[in-house]
Amino acid sequence: MTVKIISSIGPASGDIEILRKMVQAGVNGFRINFVHGSPDEWSRYVSYVRKIEDECGKPIALIGDLQGPSLRIGILDKPIELKRGETVKIVLADRAEGGDKRVIPVPQPKFFEAVDVGDVLVLDDGRVRLNVVDIHGSNELEAVALTRAVVKSRKAIVIAGKDLDIPALSEKDIKDVKFAIEQDFDYISLSYVRHAEDIEILRSLLKRYGAEDIGIIAKIETRSAIANLKDIVAASDAVLIARGDLGMNFSLEEVHYYQKIIIDTCIELGKPVIVATQLLESMIENPVPTRAEVVDISNAVEHGVDALMLTGETSIGKYPLEAVKWLRRIVSYAERRLLVKQYDYIAKRARKALNDIQTAFAKGVLELAEDIGAKLIVFSMRGVTALRLARLRPRIPVYVATPNRKVMRKLSIVWGLETFYVDATNYDEGLSKALEKAKELGVVSYGDVTVLTYGLREPRQYIEVLKLEPQ
Repeated sequence: MTVKIISSIGPASGDIEILRKMVQAGVNGFRINFVHGSPDEWSRYVSYVRKIEDECGKPIALIGDLQGPSLRIGILDKPIELKRGETVKIVLADRAEGGDKRVIPVPQPKFFEAVDVGDVLVLDDGRVRLNVVDIHGSNELEAVALTRAVVKSRKAIVIAGKDLDIPALSEKDIKDVKFAIEQDFDYISLSYVRHAEDIEILRSLLKRYGAEDIGIIAKIETRSAIANLKDIVAASDAVLIARGDLGMNFSLEEVHYYQKIIIDTCIELGKPVIVATQLLESMIENPVPTRAEVVDISNAVEHGVDALMLTGETSIGKYPLEAVKWLRRIVSYAERRLLVKQYDYIAKRARKALNDIQTAFAKGVLELAEDIGAKLIVFSMRGVTALRLARLRPRIPVYVATPNRKVMRKLSIVWGLETFYVDATNYDEGLSKALEKAKELGVVSYGDVTVLTYGLREPRQYIEVLKLEPQ
């Protein structure tokens, strides 16, 4: 498929047999959310994924999701059920104590510094809304439920219309970054990005630990992120549209508009873009999606996203495998029937800005292959040329040969790229072996017109066009 599938691992999918079936059903990458679980659990998930990858010979990206500068409620002994109009206390604490069923702990002093009477507090991807009616000193307030709601432990909480000044990385985040490096993750995603500087802080940390090859995914979910969108996209390796918290910081009717803005910006700046949250929300409880969810996914495919990410559907849902199968089914149909009509529009936007000679070269090679109906094979040491081709939204499959397995994994969640491994130490050898491997895999066969190319860091490029003839 052109559009890739990413799934979140959690209690519902943390079994190797389920994960294996999910990969067979079409998953290209897995996300592990560092907000939940423990390093022991995460290590087990990583070992399962790498074992499955070796068994099936398919590159699988691993994404570690940092908590970032988020504001979350503390630990509750059990969920708090609220009816509309009921009052609840919010206190500065890590855990609710004393047996009071109407107390929500929030372990962040800056929250109490920022909140005012009349503010609306939004929790759990917008499912819970509370109106602040009274403040008692610097560590307690009262709020009234605006809707019927269930409040659960560790859920994000937002003061509508306000961004808190919290450091981009906490001590926990730094520990989780070290874990991701030790476990050879391919991407780290940073939550609640507000400025490009947040990305640079994480990138500096990765460089300090010698892990520059880990990609950084910026999660767009705050008002500040929207205000600084272009700078953030430019500073990132990829972007994730986190619609849950986006819908907590903006009114619900605005989410579709900003999703489209973010996708367009990513395509124009040549950065991979992922859409996540509530793609198949109903499948947490039901084995079949709703019609509205099918339309939502199809729209995202039409808009030109690189990947779609399942979150709760596969981490805590009752039907994780069925959710993957349905997502693949919907995406495949949308690509066959809808995306083909959008290609000219998407490609025109993607190919509008050519800022360097390497990208111009990639565009020329790609359009040559498209015009003559050829198959395009790229040999790429670092994945840069392959990414340049993907950013141009090719109308044809692009096959990428590389001697670097991490490059294979990172490219596995990018638009329209299919990767395979070749053992080569230089570009000329790599191109030759790429063609032989492509024939072995059945990617090309006799009679096919094939374009072979590679790109180098300096302005030296190579292209060869050939037609395979029987020996």
